[in-house]
Amino acid sequence: MRGIRSLLQLALLIFLFLSSGVYGQNTSNKGTDFWVAYTGHVDGKESRLYLYLTSDVNTTASVTVGNSPIPGSPFTINANTVTPVLIDPNTIDAYLGSSDVVERGKAIHVTAARPVVVYSHIFRAARSASSLILPAKVLGREYYVSAYTQNSNSRFPVTYSEFSIIAVEDQTTIEITPKATDIAGRHAANVTYSITLQRGEAYQYQSRTDLSGSHLVSVAGSNGGCKPIAVFSGSSWLGFCNAQRESQVGGDNLYQQLYPVTSWGKEFITAPFINRPFDVFRIYFSRNNTTAAVNGIPRGVFNKGDYYDFSSSTANRVTASEPISLVQYQVSQDCDPRNAGTDDHPVNPGDPEMTVLNPVEQTLSKITVYSALANQTSPPTQITQHYINVIIRDDDKSSFRINGQVPSGVFVPVGASGYVYLQEDVTARSLLRPTHTLTADGGFSAIAYGYGHVESYGYLAGADVKNLFQNIEISNVETGLKTTEVCVGRTSALTLTLPYQTERLSWTIDGQVQAPVNRPVPEVIQLNGVTAYQYKYLEELTFNGPGLHQVKVQSLNPNPSGCDANEELVLDFEVFELPAAAFTGAPAKICANQAVRLSDDRPASGKPIVKWHWDFGDGTFETRTSGAAFDHVYPNAGDFEIRLTVESEAGCASAVSTPFGVHVNAQPVADFEVPLACATQMVRFTDRSLPGAGRLLKWHWDFGDALQTTPDQPNTSEIQHPLHLYRLPGTYKVLLMVENEAGCVSVASEQMVTVYGVPDVDFELPEICMTDGPAIFKNLSSTGNWGAGPLRYEWDFGDPASGILNAATTVDGQHQYRASGTYRVQLRVFNGSGCGLTIIKNLVVNGANPIAAFEVLDRALLCSDQRFQVKDRSSVDAGSITRLQWFLDEVMILEVLQPSSGDTYTFSYPSFSGGQDRPANLRLKVFSGSLSAGCQDTKTEQLFLKPVPDLNFEMDVSRCVNAGPLQLTATELSQVDGTMSFSGPGVDGQGMFYPERAGVGVHLIRCRFISENGCAIEVLHSITVSPMPSVDAGADMVILAGGERRMNATATGLEVSFRWSPAAGLERDDLLNPIARPERDTEYTLTVTSKDGCTATDRVFVKVLDEIVPPNAFSPNGDGRNDVWNLPNLDSYPNVTVDIFNRYGEKVFHSKNYFIPFDGNYRNQALPVGTYYYLIDPGNGRKRISGSLTLIR
Repeated sequence: MRGIRSLLQLALLIFLFLSSGVYGQNTSNKGTDFWVAYTGHVDGKESRLYLYLTSDVNTTASVTVGNSPIPGSPFTINANTVTPVLIDPNTIDAYLGSSDVVERGKAIHVTAARPVVVYSHIFRAARSASSLILPAKVLGREYYVSAYTQNSNSRFPVTYSEFSIIAVEDQTTIEITPKATDIAGRHAANVTYSITLQRGEAYQYQSRTDLSGSHLVSVAGSNGGCKPIAVFSGSSWLGFCNAQRESQVGGDNLYQQLYPVTSWGKEFITAPFINRPFDVFRIYFSRNNTTAAVNGIPRGVFNKGDYYDFSSSTANRVTASEPISLVQYQVSQDCDPRNAGTDDHPVNPGDPEMTVLNPVEQTLSKITVYSALANQTSPPTQITQHYINVIIRDDDKSSFRINGQVPSGVFVPVGASGYVYLQEDVTARSLLRPTHTLTADGGFSAIAYGYGHVESYGYLAGADVKNLFQNIEISNVETGLKTTEVCVGRTSALTLTLPYQTERLSWTIDGQVQAPVNRPVPEVIQLNGVTAYQYKYLEELTFNGPGLHQVKVQSLNPNPSGCDANEELVLDFEVFELPAAAFTGAPAKICANQAVRLSDDRPASGKPIVKWHWDFGDGTFETRTSGAAFDHVYPNAGDFEIRLTVESEAGCASAVSTPFGVHVNAQPVADFEVPLACATQMVRFTDRSLPGAGRLLKWHWDFGDALQTTPDQPNTSEIQHPLHLYRLPGTYKVLLMVENEAGCVSVASEQMVTVYGVPDVDFELPEICMTDGPAIFKNLSSTGNWGAGPLRYEWDFGDPASGILNAATTVDGQHQYRASGTYRVQLRVFNGSGCGLTIIKNLVVNGANPIAAFEVLDRALLCSDQRFQVKDRSSVDAGSITRLQWFLDEVMILEVLQPSSGDTYTFSYPSFSGGQDRPANLRLKVFSGSLSAGCQDTKTEQLFLKPVPDLNFEMDVSRCVNAGPLQLTATELSQVDGTMSFSGPGVDGQGMFYPERAGVGVHLIRCRFISENGCAIEVLHSITVSPMPSVDAGADMVILAGGERRMNATATGLEVSFRWSPAAGLERDDLLNPIARPERDTEYTLTVTSKDGCTATDRVFVKVLDEIVPPNAFSPNGDGRNDVWNLPNLDSYPNVTVDIFNRYGEKVFHSKNYFIPFDGNYRNQALPVGTYYYLIDPGNGRKRISGSLTLIR
């Protein structure tokens, strides 16, 4: 991987494997006795080994090397936490750096007071590998080595394939058949040799060639018996994409503890590592003539020691006719074409890793994972992504949980195998909670893995390493379930499974040897096509207290194959106290359809509780996997008792808890009635609810039109029989909830209420006087946008004295009024939905004799360009004037309906000029009834309108601020007499405009003419006063003949331009600061012009000197006078050089441009008093100047 530097550092993922059900735990990777090999690493003793110890109970563990405890041992392990233990090879002699050497006292031995899980991690920098460590109780005597094609590169030219063996008992003889010659050449490939190890001794074999398939078997030694051994294999370093292609970037050491052949299986299900281009698989064979198939396709016939490679990016089903082992490999990140060109930021990071898989016969149903130990080692890992692959039967996937929650990933079927797999991303969860508990009703297998830049990790998430054909199992007599965790007071039975029929059995229970059983009668069974024999212990066991127990069985093997015929199997198990059931509940009094909250949040003690069996007393039951708070709803009234029993992780069930009583009050029933509902009209809701118990106290209405409500018409109400106004037609969901005096609230009663539209109602009042005859009322009503027809009408003419003639049902109304006055006319209209609306208008029946009259206001000053006003003075003998018509020169200019008496009206006449007034006739016609009848009158008056002057006023639109005054002029074109005046900023009484007084900006100038008839005209013009630019040509300057200087002028203004005169001696005359090279004294004028044409000028004088006159002496004595040799105006020669020599011809000073004058020092040392000689070269073609210089101090 270049590393997982990783796998544990980063995501240690330690598995506690806490199983329930039929999957025996005595063969899991939990235990109290472990042996660990510190195998070869490419970095030798610069590498480090970390042990990670964890348990589900509080315990202690000792770590020894060579029978001596390491510093810090024994170590305290707190339940569900991880304790890291460092093995530094420079201080603890455990590193296996040799090959073909028996290393005494280098095996690492871990013993614990109570069962623990051990993980080993060998690393340096980004070269890292890890392995789950198997307890001694599951070790076997026969192994086949798993490694991979060995390679190296320029960084690591010497690397080895390797395997290591540790003896756990004295006089252990091992036969070794290596697949490749060792690095010293002492052992040839495929030639068997043997070694003998004592307890705690280690042996390592290394080769430059892949050792996969090497055979290791413990055989009977001189004292007989075949002893169990611990075997580790892998590589000190390699990098690969497959067996034919090496990795060019990443690599890692490989390190795995191997599983004995007795734990191998015939069927495997694989899942792909997420975001990988492919995975590499290798099948190992332990028996001759074994057939193997991948996804149902035969791959050949293989013999023991063979292996078969294949690559895949999908899930697979691998089967064989005999037990096999299957290993899955991650490849280097540079094998993924998607990472090309990404360098240090690959799209899909990772590096090699080797993971031994377990067969479907070896599964667990509960696993607790710990991840994200990023800082357990130094430096920390770079791994940032964490995943878990789960393989489970399709029937059990619905029960699978991660930390009690349904996984976020999706289960994917594996063909027709009946299995599914899950790729779960636990990266985010690991940051918040680094432990992940995996559970299911049935067995499953899991692989924990993760990626980082040139790093990865991956390993089987726990292991059931059961010898499928030779084991002891204990089962609960009551349930029939197999377990290694027995409950106090529960009866258990023991079953022995052997691959042969024995003639003698000897049982030992907790050290008490039982009488031998000769020729016991077995039950013959078939396991994976193999005949096996099961023997029952004759007595059932019951334990009255908690504690650790052990069962040993000695059997006589009729075919010992060179080993001791007397074979011994051991079963360690623990008896646990029954858990106690207790819980909290609240409240004790509720309403029907309300919930009681229940929880069991007691601190954990003893074996964890995994199941809570609830009896709610109402005929319902529930089993939960957490004591976390939850709610139970009681739909019916009554009195109920809640009881709880709990079950521990060991399968031990408690007695029934003390009951918790709940009284459930009846719930009221909400109901209501709604009459016809019409929009814009109040709707009354009638409550018809039943209280259930007692009486109703509260009502909660929701009228369903929250978007249309206003403060005075809210959407809710809390009165029993409310009124509500719907502004728009439609269907509204109305809700009512009621509450009785017990505090119980009903379920909401819901009705969909249809609100119908109302018609649009209107009619037209006639203009009527006493001589007009019947009044005709034009009906303007309609169904409207939301209503339905046909319409029905009801008229009331407001004249009850007319008897039955006062009412009508016709569309239009008609009624004869006998007297003038005001009548209240009402029209009611109903639509087809039954919704109606009423409108009332007042009809005035006017008198028959109106009088037209008006008054012209300000009659003496009626200028034709001004609007004039007229006040209406009309009247009628009864009622009111209904209409006015105004005419100017017989053209109607205004008609007013229903005028108000005394209103003032404004009119205008077309403007005209000249010397004569014009007459105009203004006529008013008034009505008190209809236009066709005779109730009307007319009045006419002649008006005389005055002409207005005709004025022509023109002026400049812009002027510079420094310009002189401007005389304003205008002409009256109609030749009438009058008075003319000018006004505005900068204007004086004589009509002179002064730009400087007005200031820069836009100014409005006003010309006004008042004729002798009093009519006036006013004309406006705007003028822009532009700012004057500023200019400074700079100070006068002196230039040596042939020299040059840049002008030092400044100027401001808007978009200014420049012009120098004369142009002679200047590089350009249109620049602000051109370079000046005049041949004679010259005065230059700079003119600056703004974009508005405003100008400003300034002058500068340039004096031209004919020659340089150097001083012939200076006194650099620090008195502030003549301390440097000044050469006036020499800076006008930009390329001048000055050299000074002593009397020996040695140059003591040199300067170009002479910016820093000679100060009498040379190399930071004061020069002596005396005569020196200078040479000045103007650098412009003029002759050089030389002479002597006296230095005086």
